Amino acid sequence: MTTSPVSVLAPWPLRGRSIQRIARQEIRDALLGWGVYLTAGAGLLLAVLLVYNSARFVAGSGLQILARPFLSPLVAASTLALLYVTVVATLAIARPREQGALQVLFFAPVDAIGLVGAYFVAGIVVYLLLVLLLVPLLVLLALLTNVFLPPALLWGLLPSVGVAGLAVAFGIFLSAVAGSSRSAVLLLVTVVILLFAIQGGYTALLNVPPTSRYYDALLFLRVFLRVLNDLLLWVSPIGMLGHCLDAALRNDLLLLLRDSVRAVAVSLVWLGLAVWAVRRRGVLP
Repeated sequence: MTTSPVSVLAPWPLRGRSIQRIARQEIRDALLGWGVYLTAGAGLLLAVLLVYNSARFVAGSGLQILARPFLSPLVAASTLALLYVTVVATLAIARPREQGALQVLFFAPVDAIGLVGAYFVAGIVVYLLLVLLLVPLLVLLALLTNVFLPPALLWGLLPSVGVAGLAVAFGIFLSAVAGSSRSAVLLLVTVVILLFAIQGGYTALLNVPPTSRYYDALLFLRVFLRVLNDLLLWVSPIGMLGHCLDAALRNDLLLLLRDSVRAVAVSLVWLGLAVWAVRRRGVLP
């Protein structure tokens, strides 16, 4: 009777070396590909558009002042980086399993914990590399436009690493439970659309004036979406990212610590579920 390679637990020293080698290969592939640089370029372009739009608003309104001018550009650029590492994590297990490479990998001293841990470490490092690419570009943008970039906002990117870990862990879980890379991407797209639909729908309902005849009719839907939106703020990486940067800008260290601890806790839950899914699903397509 043979034992499935997925169920074999590697000793921790071997597991540590496996995590290091797999993560190093994933990081190398990311650096040699175009995805990281295209994401950084798209984040910079989006930041430029938002800063330009803010400058035009100030010039047109005659206020000559703009509160928190770089918050939205930094949130937008960081969100793109977050989405990139999530997509990569979503394909991390599903694609090699579909191609048959995952089965070969498990004949080495690699188990489910080592595999999930390696992809998690790689995702965190790639996000850090994206942040290191974006920060000098945003500082240069601030100097060229003479728009103040608060140092506290840049420090807020440090706790955002925990939020990135949450996004990567969720992507790995989707990759572990999906039957193919296509279904994994479809699951991720569905979740992202649902998140934006809930947040956008709640914001739209808040803008309905009380004098409107539809205000009372939409009360139940507004309350329902508010509950969902509040729940998403506890588990959604995108919502946490905005909260972290906003708290950093306001020097609210307690809120930063709370969001960081919450992100780490939820990440551990998703990582545990991902390990369970790899063992349950196996390595075969």
